[in-house]
Amino acid sequence: MHLKKAQVVVLGSFHMSEHTGLSSERRQTEIEDLVFKLARFKPTKIAVEMVPEDSAYCNEKYKQYKLGVHRLEMNEIFQVGFRLGIKMAHEQLYPTDWMGASDMDYGEVESWAQENQPELLHEIYKDLVFPELSEDKSIVDYYKEINTSTFLNKLHKMYVNMARIGDLNHYVGMNWLSWWYKRNLIMFANLTRLIDTEEERILFIVGGSHASIVTKFLEESEICEVVSPLSYLS
Repeated sequence: MHLKKAQVVVLGSFHMSEHTGLSSERRQTEIEDLVFKLARFKPTKIAVEMVPEDSAYCNEKYKQYKLGVHRLEMNEIFQVGFRLGIKMAHEQLYPTDWMGASDMDYGEVESWAQENQPELLHEIYKDLVFPELSEDKSIVDYYKEINTSTFLNKLHKMYVNMARIGDLNHYVGMNWLSWWYKRNLIMFANLTRLIDTEEERILFIVGGSHASIVTKFLEESEICEVVSPLSYLS
């Protein structure tokens, strides 16, 4: 017997603040097209990559945007999440991130590996090519590209192999990776707390680097049905 479960879509995103030209009429129309396509999922809740401590800040901005007195900053939470929330008549968005302290940051691990294990670092990075948002590529097509299982699995493979950086009793990669896994596990746990009924349909807008690992946690938990965003971006 098939038991109905809540559905979750994890939408891997690029960080819009790192790109120029997205305020143009063309790009804004493309973002609206993305929102239109995501609305077909009919999410009951929209979760975003922001810490819960900033929920009041986030939802005050959302309230002001609904009233027409707030101009959207160039951030996927606002550009996509706020627009979709209004389209779905949601009262609020749900920050689910965690940003506690780490023993070592990513750059420190990479620098150590460049100096001490350059061949291993090359092996970890060699198959990973990040798609680019070129002038001839639409926003929707870019989201399709960064949400393919092929690309997301390569990202996940890179993070797993970072555990190999270091040596016996000197686990350099783990100094950062333990924080990374903790952060993604907390995102997963916070997402599950949003599931109130089997009718729930949650959209999680998160940086693409998190998409594969959070998806795997959700799938392995068997608490919900994980739906590919590609089902709605086509």
